[in-house]
Amino acid sequence: MNALSQMTEAAAPGGLILDLQVIRPDPYVELDGRVVARIDGEPLFEWADAATAAVEARLAAADLTEEAVDDHDVRKHYSDGADLVEDVGSSKRPFPDEVIPIVTEPLVVRERCRLRRLRVR
Repeated sequence: MNALSQMTEAAAPGGLILDLQVIRPDPYVELDGRVVARIDGEPLFEWADAATAAVEARLAAADLTEEAVDDHDVRKHYSDGADLVEDVGSSKRPFPDEVIPIVTEPLVVRERCRLRRLRVR
């Protein structure tokens, strides 16, 4: 059973589900407000695309209704390049072979996300 099925079965009819997904474009790394690198988001987007397809299928089957959508930036702050590389290295996304690991200043990763409010029918 997938996560969406578990959520819809756990929610009472008329209950709400909040669906948060990463969306394109690729996340990027900022130093002092300047973009210094991009992170390849495709491995995570493949997974997110499958999750989106599952939600879309439930919407088409009228198991869920979409009440609201909000696309927004999410920023994650890192103390330095090593902190960023360690965190990204444990994710599904490969890190670019650039000079980020030697940066000793704070960095920010910015990525686009979509939050959807869904109601169980």
